[in-house]
Amino acid sequence: MIRVVAAASLAFACGSAGATAMTKEDYKAAKQPIAEQYQVERQKCGARHGNAADLCIARAHGARDVAKAELEAAYKPGPRTNYIAAIARTRAAYAIAKEECDSQRGAARKRCVEDAKAEMKRARAQAKSAAEVS
Repeated sequence: MIRVVAAASLAFACGSAGATAMTKEDYKAAKQPIAEQYQVERQKCGARHGNAADLCIARAHGARDVAKAELEAAYKPGPRTNYIAAIARTRAAYAIAKEECDSQRGAARKRCVEDAKAEMKRARAQAKSAAEVS
């Protein structure tokens, strides 16, 4: 799931931090396609109902939030913004996993939610350790 969100965010982000710093104009220009792509994805959710709609919305929100955080990390490179981007990816993956768990019932749902929480804790710890190393 994290790979899906990461791949979607790369499509939204319009590039990443390279050898040259991003200017304020580039940053502002890159924010617009993120908002537009979010609106397109959100409109695709309109025909769905119930858990399918919730899952679609969670994916759209997650992709938007990750793209914004990664854009911020590209604009202001540093350990803090990289950590914030990693946490955004973690939160998006957790929200999607939680919505996927909602389609299950009973013990399977409980196990699914526990697995999602464990994955989120693991990813947060990994992001924190990566930020401390930087």
